[in-house]
Amino acid sequence: MNHCLSSTDDCPSIEALDRLNIAALIYRCGERITLEGANHSARTLLNHFAPLEEEEPWQWYPDGDDGHPAHYWHLDHVSAGQGQTPRVRWLRFNGCGRRMALGLTGCRLKDDNEARRVLVVLQDCTQQILQHEELRRSQACISSIINATPMGICVLTEDGRFEMVNPAYCRFHGYEEHELIGRPFSMVVPYSSHQYLLRQQYGAQGRHHGHIQHFGECALVARNGERHTVIVESVRIEGEDGRPRDVVFLVDISERKKLEMALEEKNVRLEYLATHDELTGIRNRRFGISSLEAALEQAERQSMDISVALLDIDHFKRVNDDYGHTVGDQVLQQFAEVLSRQLRASDILVRWGGEEFMLILPGIDLAGALQALERLRHTLALEYLSPRGLQVTFSAGIVNGRGLKSNALVEMVDQKLYQAKGRGRDRIVS
Repeated sequence: MNHCLSSTDDCPSIEALDRLNIAALIYRCGERITLEGANHSARTLLNHFAPLEEEEPWQWYPDGDDGHPAHYWHLDHVSAGQGQTPRVRWLRFNGCGRRMALGLTGCRLKDDNEARRVLVVLQDCTQQILQHEELRRSQACISSIINATPMGICVLTEDGRFEMVNPAYCRFHGYEEHELIGRPFSMVVPYSSHQYLLRQQYGAQGRHHGHIQHFGECALVARNGERHTVIVESVRIEGEDGRPRDVVFLVDISERKKLEMALEEKNVRLEYLATHDELTGIRNRRFGISSLEAALEQAERQSMDISVALLDIDHFKRVNDDYGHTVGDQVLQQFAEVLSRQLRASDILVRWGGEEFMLILPGIDLAGALQALERLRHTLALEYLSPRGLQVTFSAGIVNGRGLKSNALVEMVDQKLYQAKGRGRDRIVS
């Protein structure tokens, strides 16, 4: 609303301005701009009731090209009584430093012979300006945080196109910002995941404002073809145009997945070492004892035979002494391989210690076990072990373990093995 008086009027009095219920200042614009008066509303607004002098008790800033605000309305191209677009200027009081943001409108009054007069109408907009500045600072702070965060963040339109991407998102995919804006989100998704993405997108169309969607772990592909494992979440918001947007948060967990896989492999390796002999790959003695006890319990429950043999490679010390421990290890490995090839899936071969091996044969009586071990002896006689082409024999004791406890059985089969060695080796004693 234009509160200014007509240019045909004489310069209005302060009392006349008070009746208009506006905060107004009158300036004389000649060689210098001086303050002629302020009505009651202006004094109340400015909280200044002391007598006014030609020198204003405040300063308008910023200075420089802006100059005094009354200068806007006394220029030649502004007709008397014609206002200009409202302007916002800060005013700071001398001495106390108090400041206000004022929305200003003005007009030229009727010229006199000495100078032009300008009426300036004031409106306090300090709170609005401070809120606007606070909002601008908050937005700048949020923008800085988004740009600095290592988490990839993008904003998608409802048809799945990029509207905003932060630097981390660009670095992650190997694209520049301008290469992504306006392009479909599917360009950074492997082809194998396109159908999944479409299902998620269609399912998101009914989501309401603030709804969070967890995509979980998925694979994305960078520009150079490198694949990453990421966790993706999105939240539905409403854009300034009233249309829905999806803010997508992307966390690269590739390194974490690598660590998890390495840890899992390590755990598998530790579990393997806890149950298997590292040299031969068959079960070790500790796990062999557990296997023996479980096999004996099963045989007892099912009332079936079970035979257990203890084998010892004959004169194995000579192999180590004559050819070295490396050849000895190769002989042990290949000996275990030969035995393993001849066994059933239900049979259990255990490295009992050194060059001793235990063989657990569920469901086999003593006669059947003797036949099985004889076949092993004959098969071994045809094998040449290690690069040196060595041939070895074994001695063995064998016991039917039905109804026996593991400790008693181990002691008995060990005695049988000792008897086989005492009788000249390369033989089986039952």
